[in-house]
Amino acid sequence: MKPIHDKVAVTEFTPGKTYRIRLNGAELYNAEVVKFFGGCWATVRVVEPLSEEHKDVYRPGMEFDIKVGMYEVGEE
Repeated sequence: MKPIHDKVAVTEFTPGKTYRIRLNGAELYNAEVVKFFGGCWATVRVVEPLSEEHKDVYRPGMEFDIKVGMYEVGEE
């Protein structure tokens, strides 16, 4: 069965802008959007990890793709 989630509109996730990324209420990192493919996928660049436990996993400058619908994305 296909998961149901709200897609982020292209106008709401802007390349060059920085967002706070959370997962299940835990703040992971602030990230700049490098590319947004509309709907589900985006390439992000970590600007700053937001907790000590995530500093070893997410380092400033790392770039990777995320499935946007899996995360809570908000303004920095």
